[in-house]
Amino acid sequence: MERSLTMLDSGLVGYDTLDRILQAVVFFADSIAIRSSYEVAPTDRADAALIERRVLELRDQGFVKLWAHEYEVDDSGEVRTPTAADGTRRPSDLVLPTATLGAGLGEMDEVMRSVRELAYDGESGAPAKLRQGTAEIVGLRNHLASLVISSELNQDGMLTNPAVRTALTRSFRGGSGESFQTAVVRDVIAQMQLGSLTRLTPDQVEECRRFSRDFRLLLDESLLAVARGVDPVLTPEATAREIMNRYRAISAEYALPKLGPEISGEIVWDVLGATIPASIVLKYGTKAFRWRRIAQELRPYLLLMHLERALYQKGDPHMKT
Repeated sequence: MERSLTMLDSGLVGYDTLDRILQAVVFFADSIAIRSSYEVAPTDRADAALIERRVLELRDQGFVKLWAHEYEVDDSGEVRTPTAADGTRRPSDLVLPTATLGAGLGEMDEVMRSVRELAYDGESGAPAKLRQGTAEIVGLRNHLASLVISSELNQDGMLTNPAVRTALTRSFRGGSGESFQTAVVRDVIAQMQLGSLTRLTPDQVEECRRFSRDFRLLLDESLLAVARGVDPVLTPEATAREIMNRYRAISAEYALPKLGPEISGEIVWDVLGATIPASIVLKYGTKAFRWRRIAQELRPYLLLMHLERALYQKGDPHMKT
């Protein structure tokens, strides 16, 4: 089933935003919706043309969708005012009708009204607490409005934008604003020292997508265990650590050189694809069947293996062109 997410407050897009989008589409999502009217983040405006080009490449691949409010687009489906770095107008893949959004926000405000009344009721003598409570309600409304927009666009959830993550954390004490999956992926990438995924070429992103499904199942199983209370103390950090421990153990156990150059050199890429052709089975007999078992065990970790191969230069925070 396709999993489409809306980026929270995607009015600003920079290298960090692109990295977050690529983390999502490589590891656990199929597409990310961002604002058609986005601006390049001030810190990255020197590379505005490169960022614009990369967003368009991801859109052409189907990994990014541009969305806009109905009042922002003309009859051709383009944003009315020039928004791109070169002064051209961007298209909109998803258009949010004004009437539909108004109805959704109206229902949300009815719920928020009762929350707002509780913030003021019976709290005299504690002005500092009142100010903090009011600020949190305002912040909550803004982020609930983003959820309404995501729902009306028929998206499956939200993805935080690094450009606004600090503000989100500041508004809600005790939370990072990140989803479980996003936090796990962030920690896995950090432990592997992969650097920014913006260094992946469009072809490499497509190649990574071949291996995404099985890693996504691994993430979903971890999240389901938490949701069902099977492992209520399972944190994103602990999950990432377990994934990396297992990946390193498998890498050590099935190191290709110790299996002999005769077979390892010939079928290494077939194992990376998690399939063994009939010709290999006939030629190597029981060894090939052993490789079938190994391939099944490797499946959830093939994505990590492929990323290590693709990103052999580590630590560069910017994409290479």
